[in-house]
Amino acid sequence: MGPWWLYLLIFAFGYLTCRVFYFFRSARVSLSLIKAAHIIYLSSLIKALEHLLHSREIMLEYLLKSEKNSTYISSFEVRFNEDVKILKKRSVQTLIECHPLFFRHMVEFDDWDSAMHHLQENKKVALQFWNKQ
Repeated sequence: MGPWWLYLLIFAFGYLTCRVFYFFRSARVSLSLIKAAHIIYLSSLIKALEHLLHSREIMLEYLLKSEKNSTYISSFEVRFNEDVKILKKRSVQTLIECHPLFFRHMVEFDDWDSAMHHLQENKKVALQFWNKQ
């Protein structure tokens, strides 16, 4: 039987190696989950905006059928467009602010246009998520 400290050293090296590899593996999985969550969040916003635009069309149809004057309809249009603009701005700001400073570099966009560019680059992942059954 060899020196006991050699067995202890081999055990310690194996334990530390296992912990380090586990840490790197879990960090990689966590970062990929964060990126996937960004894509799902942005694609959910797109779906919400689609439904919002559909409701706008229904409301405009109702306003035309009820023979509201053009100033009322244009006022509705202006308010609706402002609400959509605010929704877009606040949704991206909220997503960025939800990340601690340490993880803010993980957010690859800073406004609505860059967020849509990011979503376009990852369109395959978003479509995979929404088409799963």
